[in-house]
Amino acid sequence: MQHLDEPDTAPLVAPVVRSASSPLSSWEPTDLGPVLRGERVTLPPSVLTRDDGVFLLYPGRLNAAIGETESLKSWFAALAAKQELAAGHHVVYIDFEDTPETAVERLRSLGATVEQIESMFTYMQPEGPFDELAQIMVEETIAKRGAPTLAVIDGVTEAMALAGLDPRDGPDVAGFYNGFPRWFARTGAAVVLVDHVTKSSEGRGRWAIGSERKLSGLDGAAYLFDVLVPFGREKTGKVKITVSKDRCGHVRQHEGAGRVIAIMELKSWPDGGVTASMETPPAQDDSGSFRPTYLMEKLSQAIEDHPDLTTRALRAAVKGKNDAKDLALELLVNENYVKAKPGARGARLHASVRPFRVIKGGASDADF
Repeated sequence: MQHLDEPDTAPLVAPVVRSASSPLSSWEPTDLGPVLRGERVTLPPSVLTRDDGVFLLYPGRLNAAIGETESLKSWFAALAAKQELAAGHHVVYIDFEDTPETAVERLRSLGATVEQIESMFTYMQPEGPFDELAQIMVEETIAKRGAPTLAVIDGVTEAMALAGLDPRDGPDVAGFYNGFPRWFARTGAAVVLVDHVTKSSEGRGRWAIGSERKLSGLDGAAYLFDVLVPFGREKTGKVKITVSKDRCGHVRQHEGAGRVIAIMELKSWPDGGVTASMETPPAQDDSGSFRPTYLMEKLSQAIEDHPDLTTRALRAAVKGKNDAKDLALELLVNENYVKAKPGARGARLHASVRPFRVIKGGASDADF
């Protein structure tokens, strides 16, 4: 037993023990040889395909699906899971908001089989920290089923609250991201963080509830979800998905007007099945400006069927916003699809020069 008058010989800081392979400090210069030789590259998205085959989620990185309640964010994650299960890949779903019944029902309605779910779908509802024991249990599952290609974390705000972290605090957000989300990213999985936006659209910005760090801390892609048509049982719903962030730059080359990357549509059938599509967004021209191609086609058809319609009559004949219809008509005239001539009382009459048609499979821009 040490007496009070005896000097304390124990060191205040434990000595650093360095192995031959470990650096003294993370500030040591990084060896760029593997990068220069092409052994380490930035991987493009490889999870969740749009209908035209474009991938949206980056492997080994944190991606996000952000939107209001019932904006189909979890269905977006479920569709990604269904695609990966169909490819024979392991999917991890960490749920802080819902139930296993809901997760399974969604997967089954989208077409995943019982065998796929039983053998390759790992579902968790954690109520404690991702500690050493939790890590061992997940590692055992990965050893049996293989490294996951997709890890969904459904309910970021709830997960942070469970850990005693404040989503409004930047350091807390960074600490949360650097915990189990990045651990799963290091397995090679495309991690999808499902999160909410504030109820008020004023001052909402491009990130989820809380700190801006929720967006800046992501190293993959972030998507915002806006409801166009609400979805429900035996109903068809539709959301517009826009790119809020694309750290690696592979996604933005495929976005359309207004940063829209896809129009996601879900059709619920009486038998419980759900048909999902991720449609290509309306195009933009070479200058990056909006081209209302859907409205251009509808106006072109109306003029072909009824020559000499006035601008006012065309507005009434085709559904959509007047500003977008006026732009569509102007483009048809400028690009020589339609010829305009003066009419009575200052009106403009329109005749078809040649038909304008959208490429099959394009998404409607009537909601823009």
